[in-house]
Formats: sequence, C-alpha cells, structure tokens
Amino acid sequence: MFYFYRNFLILIYLSINLFSNDEFYTISICSNQYYKDAVYCKDSLLKEHKYDITITKEKGNLYRTNYGIFSSKQEAIDIKESLDDNLKKYHPFILKLDNQISKFELYEIYPINQKVKNIKQKMPKVAFLTFDDGPLKATKNIIEVINEENIPITMFFIGSQINSFKTIYEEALSFSNITIANHTYSHANNRYKKFYSDPILVVEDIKNANSIISKDRVSKTSSAFLPVRLAGRNVFRLPNIQRDDNMIPFPQRETEIIGYDNIFKEGYYIYGWDLEWPYESNGKPMQTAEEIFEKMEKIYKNNSSIKENKVILLMHDFMFSQKFNGKENLQTLIQLLKDNDWSFENIENY
Repeated sequence: MFYFYRNFLILIYLSINLFSNDEFYTISICSNQYYKDAVYCKDSLLKEHKYDITITKEKGNLYRTNYGIFSSKQEAIDIKESLDDNLKKYHPFILKLDNQISKFELYEIYPINQKVKNIKQKMPKVAFLTFDDGPLKATKNIIEVINEENIPITMFFIGSQINSFKTIYEEALSFSNITIANHTYSHANNRYKKFYSDPILVVEDIKNANSIISKDRVSKTSSAFLPVRLAGRNVFRLPNIQRDDNMIPFPQRETEIIGYDNIFKEGYYIYGWDLEWPYESNGKPMQTAEEIFEKMEKIYKNNSSIKENKVILLMHDFMFSQKFNGKENLQTLIQLLKDNDWSFENIENY
C-alpha cells in the first residue's frame, strides 16, 4: 500500500523576464510528454540534489526536468561533467533560458531550501475542469463551449453509455483539448456499497471501460491506461498521493480500500476532486457560476486543495442541458477564471 504524503513544493509559473538576470543556464536531464513523467524523473533520478531542480514547459507542451540554475554556461558545463554515470546515460545537455529567444517557460521549481533566490514568486492558479457521467445529450453543449473557449478539460465517460451516444462520444474524441477518461463501465449500477464490497468486480469493471475507450485513443504518447474516477467516491491513488473517501464509514471503507489499491496496482491512476458543483436530482445546478468561481478562489487562497495551487472541479454533464442554461453557465465560469489569471490543464498533467 502506498502511504499518503505531500511534498513541500514552491510552485512558480512565470516567464523568464521575471528573473533578475536576462538569462541563465541549466542542465536538461529528461524530456517528457506529460508533466507527471517530468516529476517522476525528478523523484527517481534526482532524489538528492545539491542544486535547484526546475521543470520547464515548451510551447508544444514538452516538459523538461533540469538540474541547477547557473549564471554562466561554464559553470553548468562543469557541473554536467561531474554528474554520476547514472545521470550521464540520459545524455544531459546544457539548456539556455533567455527572455528574448527561449521557447521554454519556467513551470515549477524544487529548491534546495525554502528560499528561492533571484526569482519573484508568483503562484499559479491552475483549474482542472472535469465532467462526469457522460456521454449524454448535454455533453454536446460542453463540447461546443470548450471548442469556443479553446481550453483543455477532462471528461470521465461511463463505458456502458458510449453506444447509446456514439456520435457525441466520437465528437468528443475528435477534439484535442478534450481528454477522455474512465468513469467505470457500469457506474456501480448506482448501488455503491454492494459494488465496492467486491474488489475483484471493481477492477474488472474499470478494465471493461478501459478496453472500450482506450482503443479509440490514437495518440502514440497516450498511456495504455486511462485516468480513472470512481463512481460515487472521492478517492486519489497517484504515485505520491493516497486519499480515501472519508465519508464512507468503517468497516465498509476498509473493504473498499482493497479495490482502490488493486486498481492502482493494475497501472491506473485514480483522481478525485477538490470541489464539486452541486446539483438537484433533476440535474439543475444548486449554485451559480459566480458562486463556484468564488469557492475556487477561496480554495486557492487558503491553500486547501490536494495539490498546492491546483484545483480540481467536479461537474456532471447533465447539469449543462439547455433547460438549465448549460452553455451560458459554463461560459460564465470559464470567463471568470480567465479574467482572474487562472490557467487550465487536463487531468493527465495534474
């Protein structure tokens, strides 16, 4: 079992011109398509470091894990030559970050101490907009808004519903900004206690949904395993985060944990949420977009999210039907976030 822990991070999301110097040099160790892999490189290859570790993000969404922040190229070269053989086999090279010509931005820094020198700290606000229980008729409204707003989102689809809404499913797949993820095959048939009491059934249900959706994911860089959100459970199982749903009483929770852990052992990452947009039984939102935005701002200011400065918002597709002004509500929320310096990511870059 993986135990929950939270690394102390100082997060920075700023352009190079916020440095006191016009340029600096670093040693690029790893290059990855996904942010989580860049963090894995940091954790597995650079566990003990004498210099700050940075993650830079290329404009094409390529993440680089880098070692050190050096004012001169020669200093970077000297440190590169002194790296042990375990790191040299990854063919590290010197990367220059310049506020005039660089195609990278500094995305995150892991300092050797709690003070980051020569950098003005500006904490990012990153929204992970996630939608559960699709595909449905209302899913089309979400797709249209996302196409207009041009932001990344994640849709957790139920495997058993795909054939019933095949056209909408295929439309969602066609948009690069939309990440399709796994929300089980059966949605527990809405009998959660019975479903999660059988850990073997839970794993097979996840695998069944994965087999339906993953065959349509044509990207060569995509993992063979879809990101997972469990039906009716706010659970995390990530390499450095474990969180169970504390609303589930003992001993039921102890039984369910077996299933959560087994899903993770099979290679799936499970994602919960920081905030849910509540709704009535018919799908009508119980709060306005403005109220949800204020709650996201509060979570950010109070640093009460699972990951610092990263807020996962859970919504449900049927909230965005026409009879509830779904498109307008979603557009209002996104515009409020954009106007207040929030950026957006899909769940694979959490």
